[in-house]
Amino acid sequence: MARRLPPLKALRAFEAAARHANFTAAAEELSITHSAVSQQIRLLEEYVGQPLFTREARGVSLLPQARDYFTEVQASLDRIASATTLLKSPGQRRSLRVCSTPSLAMKWLIPRLAGFQALVPDTDVQLSTLGRQFFEQAEASSDVLIRRMPMQRPEHSCVRCLDDYLVPVASPRFIKRNRIYAVADCLGHPLLQAASGQHDWSRWFELAGLQVPPKLPGPVFDHQFLCLQAAMNDLGLALAPWCLLEEDIRADRLRPLFAQPRLPGPGVYALYRSESPVAGLARQFIDWLGLQGHAASAPQGIK
Repeated sequence: MARRLPPLKALRAFEAAARHANFTAAAEELSITHSAVSQQIRLLEEYVGQPLFTREARGVSLLPQARDYFTEVQASLDRIASATTLLKSPGQRRSLRVCSTPSLAMKWLIPRLAGFQALVPDTDVQLSTLGRQFFEQAEASSDVLIRRMPMQRPEHSCVRCLDDYLVPVASPRFIKRNRIYAVADCLGHPLLQAASGQHDWSRWFELAGLQVPPKLPGPVFDHQFLCLQAAMNDLGLALAPWCLLEEDIRADRLRPLFAQPRLPGPGVYALYRSESPVAGLARQFIDWLGLQGHAASAPQGIK
């Protein structure tokens, strides 16, 4: 059966206009006139039988029913560009520069990277890390940025890869040696904290119905993975994102203390430049990350 596809020119105009939220900027990128972009958008709207944009004073914005369509169209165009680049240079290895925060890289990304290498064997993933305070510097030297918060850059796309929540954990030895039967019992033990989430424990206690001072006693570590290592070495209790805990819980280096409450986290996001030469490969990598996120299972007692 023949595929029923909308006009490619109309799709390109739609993707550029949606990304820029402006017909004029889309026209400049595509080297056509403003009226030509408008004509292509009208053609696509007639094809799908519904409006796609709402016109505003300084540009346009996607209507709710068109947002998912834009995401799929953009990903498809990225893949076409990547496949064409690969076809023009057969046998040539590709590189994808990925930058993440240290904890995400060590605890979530590296344990899964072999799966992507097996899926795309002609690609070398060059992984680097930067602290949250230096992340703005990574844009020029990276194809994909990954961190636990949404990111916005001109001419970039940001994709949510993973939902997240925070779980209190301790080492099996610590749990065995100490009586921790209720949430309030945690207050009698050292509360390990990461510098990026020093209010997390207070928020977690508040969610559990306990009022505590905003600053709780306990050592503070530069990175979350240091906080988790301290918990594995019996130094106290850690409150950490589940995405960073899965491997250690599976190996029984850490154990969750309670099923509830679960403190919602910001999630994991990936940012990439929509028009870069490796945009298709970057999108393929990000789609794969999303599959890893959806495949993640909750620890026993946490569901």
